Amino acid sequence: MRRNVAALALAAATLIPAVAACSDSGSNQSQSTGSTGTTSEQGKHGPFFPQCGGISDETVTKLTQVAGLVNTAKNSVGCQWLAGGGILGPHFSFSWYRGSPIGRERKTEELSRSSVEDINIDGHGGFVAVGNDPTLGDSLCEVGIQFADDFIEWSVNFSQKPFPDACNVAKELARQSIENSK
Repeated sequence: MRRNVAALALAAATLIPAVAACSDSGSNQSQSTGSTGTTSEQGKHGPFFPQCGGISDETVTKLTQVAGLVNTAKNSVGCQWLAGGGILGPHFSFSWYRGSPIGRERKTEELSRSSVEDINIDGHGGFVAVGNDPTLGDSLCEVGIQFADDFIEWSVNFSQKPFPDACNVAKELARQSIENSK
């Protein structure tokens, strides 16, 4: 028995350093993060957007014509409005992507929306993507506008008729956000 315990201790002493050498914790992470610092310093950022793109809850309610909207998510890079604060029903959102390529977002839209076209609002280029629901028609519209290495996106999604033109609402929200930027 004493011999088995000694053999087990020797095996453990040999195995622990070998397993530790294969671990992912440690230097690999510090090496990979060191190279990202220079990339972000070289990027060109666009203007500063105030919280929610500078758009008030009242403006979103007025433009969407949806009563009882609640701003359920509000932070420095985005906001979301839901009818009655619930996930069922229409939803509207603003997102600000710093240092993120708009092309990747557009490609995602091209794969999932019925149409995606170029757009220009107040001299700023981007895209407008339309989502079509079989019973509602064109009920979803997303407008992405690029600013140097950044972009903003307004998403307007209605869930029942009647509703105003989703893209007119999204374009106006984007126009006002551009106007509110600094």
